[in-house]
Amino acid sequence: MPKPITTTLPDHLARFAEAEVSAGRFARVEDVIEAGVEALRKRQERYDAKVKALDAALEEGERSGLAEDGVFDRVRARHGFAPAR
Repeated sequence: MPKPITTTLPDHLARFAEAEVSAGRFARVEDVIEAGVEALRKRQERYDAKVKALDAALEEGERSGLAEDGVFDRVRARHGFAPAR
């Protein structure tokens, strides 16, 4: 069920949202905002999937035993990952 949320947009974003409605791309400003939030959600999902894949690749590399000691720890630290388990 939709949850009502009240917000105030900066002028440039309000003008953009209103222009999208005027152009007929959306029926209401609320629809523009919903599309923006949905786009952010999808972007975050893609980012999370990439991070998960990178973490899995790091774990696989660590298990391979082919890299010099500490290389994966340095990669993890550089990219803000938690230390290896």
